[in-house]
Amino acid sequence: MHYQEEPYLHYMRIIKVSAVSYANTFPFIYGLENTLIREKIVLQKDYPALCAMNLLEDKVDIGLVPITVIPELDFYEIISEYCIGANKEVRSVILVCNGPLKKLKRIFLDYQSGTSVNLVKVLAMYYWDIDVQWLPTTEGFENNIKNDQDGAVLIG
Repeated sequence: MHYQEEPYLHYMRIIKVSAVSYANTFPFIYGLENTLIREKIVLQKDYPALCAMNLLEDKVDIGLVPITVIPELDFYEIISEYCIGANKEVRSVILVCNGPLKKLKRIFLDYQSGTSVNLVKVLAMYYWDIDVQWLPTTEGFENNIKNDQDGAVLIG
């Protein structure tokens, strides 16, 4: 099924869209890139935290963003019933470590996803009962995991 262009689209301005660039959004991105809507948008493919920042800073008009961003927006409108979700376990967000979980002293936090970071913090406090130092990161942080007391939240 293909998107049918509506007459009003001829009068619309170009819409800036920020979408997550991971495998779980490929069907969504395919739809944007392979229908007539592609002529009406500029599509940026970003990691989740950057999608959120772009929307919060009004750099884009539409963003595929984590639900945790919604309270931070002055105005929002959910324009689709589609989302990134799962009914069972996923392996696109993981906590990795070189030793036992209870030995962790530091956890490096993937800069690409605030939602995943918040989830791991909740699990650490209420489920695993571990108290660690939380370390924000930038690109290439994976090389900092040196010993069995270090862990990292990885997404993608």
